[in-house]
Amino acid sequence: MDNRPLSIIHWPQAILHLDGDSFFASVEKALNPALKDKPVVTGQERGIASSMSYEAKKLGITRGMPIAKIKQEYPECIVVAGNYEAYTMFAGKIFNIMRRYTPAVEEYSIDEAFADITGLRKMHNCSYKEIAIKMQKDIMDELNISVSVGVSLSKTLAKLCSNFRKPFGITCVDGTNIHILLQKTPIEKVWGIGKNTAAFLRKYDCNTAYDFIKKDHIFVNRYLDKKEREIYNELKGEYLYKIKTDKKSTYQSISKAKTFTPTKDKEAILSQLYKNIEDACAKSRKYNLVATKFTIVTKTQTFFTNGQKVTLSRPTASASELYKIIEPLLDSLIIPNIIYRQTACVLSDLTADNNSQLSLFEDNLKIAKIEHLNKTVDSLNKKFGYNTIHLARSLKARSLYTRELAIPKLNIAV
Repeated sequence: MDNRPLSIIHWPQAILHLDGDSFFASVEKALNPALKDKPVVTGQERGIASSMSYEAKKLGITRGMPIAKIKQEYPECIVVAGNYEAYTMFAGKIFNIMRRYTPAVEEYSIDEAFADITGLRKMHNCSYKEIAIKMQKDIMDELNISVSVGVSLSKTLAKLCSNFRKPFGITCVDGTNIHILLQKTPIEKVWGIGKNTAAFLRKYDCNTAYDFIKKDHIFVNRYLDKKEREIYNELKGEYLYKIKTDKKSTYQSISKAKTFTPTKDKEAILSQLYKNIEDACAKSRKYNLVATKFTIVTKTQTFFTNGQKVTLSRPTASASELYKIIEPLLDSLIIPNIIYRQTACVLSDLTADNNSQLSLFEDNLKIAKIEHLNKTVDSLNKKFGYNTIHLARSLKARSLYTRELAIPKLNIAV
């Protein structure tokens, strides 16, 4: 085995990757301490496992396994419905903790982020590995969430590192030791290398990531596409995939959907639909957008989908206004004695909220009061956390699928 380093420079740059350990299940445990050390599976509402705690994984449970099979074959497992609002809230707190150490944080997914910590050793008075350890410790101490962290010269290498020791692992690989990491990494474990590409590379004796980077540029340029050539160079320590710190600032449409435990209960179905509308409107207001078109959808247990689309008389991002608009449509959307599994809403044709001129026939005072109330609710939720205050019509949905958080709950109706 060739043990020559690929680079003699230890840290031309330091890129960190943070990955939540069984994130959804970890959040459930953080919200409910009674679940500690228990095999937990999320996905009750979908009918298949979407996340498993490490205790559940040890039993042999895998993602996508039918919930009915899990309950039958693994009765010791605790199966819960997904709580995506809580997962999003915890993700936001994790990203904010990361930003204490560096402003260069890229929110890659709900449970993953990259960060550029190059040049920050002096500021934090510690090594890059110690920065990663402190970040990991803060997240555990404050949120009771386990994360694994990797640090290396590029995004691709950092992602390999974070996956190297799980759960609650720290792996830090500088330029002089990249070759050791790559020798221990099967080619199919490289981020961005799919099954077909891995199968092709194995035919050319690329069984590990190290075998791959030892191929010459003639081979790479002849047989691989642009993405795979970039991965090849990232594995060699080149920093090609830059950290993207910009957040999305506008949308053409905003949608919210929720799959829940199948039910005939019209009140429960309506509550889920109202919650979709309220959450979509809150997101729209966050980006100072209003909708001119509005779509609501229901899906039955047999996957039959029914929807209604409305063009609004004036742009809005107020859930209480939209509630009144959909009331005449509900009888066609929710049929008695039919089992439903999902509701959704879409706000479309979004435009900037520039306080558009009201017509002479609209109740200006009432609209102004609604807008003031929305601003107050948004401000309180931003200050105290998502779901601190919400409209009463979505209460049943929130009580069914939101675990109790360490914040007060208030219900208001307009």
